[in-house]
Amino acid sequence: MLELRMWKAYYRRQPARLFGLLVQANREQAHASWPRALAAAALLARAAAAFGKTGWDGAAADAGLRDDPAYLRDIAHGYRLLGLPPGIDAAEVARRELRWWVVRRQIGLSAGKAAGEAIAALYAELYGVPLEAVAEAGRLRGEAAEVRDRGAADDQEGPRGRGAAYWPQVGRLLVASYRSLKAAIAPER
Repeated sequence: MLELRMWKAYYRRQPARLFGLLVQANREQAHASWPRALAAAALLARAAAAFGKTGWDGAAADAGLRDDPAYLRDIAHGYRLLGLPPGIDAAEVARRELRWWVVRRQIGLSAGKAAGEAIAALYAELYGVPLEAVAEAGRLRGEAAEVRDRGAADDQEGPRGRGAAYWPQVGRLLVASYRSLKAAIAPER
């Protein structure tokens, strides 16, 4: 699954790999042209990589760096390049995207529920659907994030290791999340 590979690249601090996977996702999921897919991936990867360097420990980096307006600009510009539908505010989508990143950092290993709520809010804004319609998709993705965080914290190989004990479960949760999201935004008639 592409999303799982992107998560692994992010957590293993492989920005070049993350960039390549983002290009692929932009082409496959957003149906973006090559130039737009490349430009959006560069912006989104830059935001994610920079945010990733802020550290999980509140003392590891200035907490203000987590709300850096540069992240918001890059995320919003990346989403705009992917061609948001009319009426969708890229700046608000960016705020909600960054919000779920920050929630996980602020709460730590038990952030699954709060992250899921933040992800659902992002989906509601991004797809222009009621929050209730995407709540389950958000919950499952937040749970995937918590499983990953707890698994990495307990893994003897460290957070950049193979993650054999947790990545399979993360993958299952992401698949379930995307099935739920698809049903919410494009219900079968």
